[in-house]
Amino acid sequence: MDQIMQHDFGGDSPVAGHYLAKSLGTPFKVYLTNGVDTEVDQATGKVMTNITDLSGLIAAIVRCRVSHPRRLSGADLRFIRSALRLKSKTLAAVLDLTPEFYSRCESGQKAMSTTTEKLYRGYAFLITFLSDEGVKTAIRNERGKKKEDSLEDAQAALKSIGKLFSDLKISPVFPVGDELSFVFSRRCPDENVPCGDDDAKWENQEKPIAA
Repeated sequence: MDQIMQHDFGGDSPVAGHYLAKSLGTPFKVYLTNGVDTEVDQATGKVMTNITDLSGLIAAIVRCRVSHPRRLSGADLRFIRSALRLKSKTLAAVLDLTPEFYSRCESGQKAMSTTTEKLYRGYAFLITFLSDEGVKTAIRNERGKKKEDSLEDAQAALKSIGKLFSDLKISPVFPVGDELSFVFSRRCPDENVPCGDDDAKWENQEKPIAA
């Protein structure tokens, strides 16, 4: 089982059954329906939040955001780069941009072309895809009971990456005051088979809740 990581997120629950993770560093709202446990630190009195598989959640958030049609803002670019632990000059080189131009994109002074943004999205998705444990297993295992499941994960991820380049229509226009929000839950691959935390993964719900 992945170790539960402890952080003081100071979230709240404006909607019953949903935890608002305020301090993940996202420029949009992220709600969690499970995988969260809170307790009061006896020494400080602060409410400490335990989120299971935090790194897995961050990767799921990145994949969800880069798959969403709304144009990436400078704050989105900064969050994604930080989440992927990449240097700005590394991303600039991948996108064939000067470090100065990329820096201005993150600050909101410049905007990427649609083609460059799609490349950015695909690259960000690919990084999280390669760090997924199921994909790692598919790559290193030539034999084993979980090989077929891992290959299915890999195929699904590759299909999603292809969709970013073929079907995704980036939208620079959206209603004023329409704040982006996502809801994530830890789910088992097969809902009919009991599984432990080892088998569960963070997934985005199809329909975001109203903020």
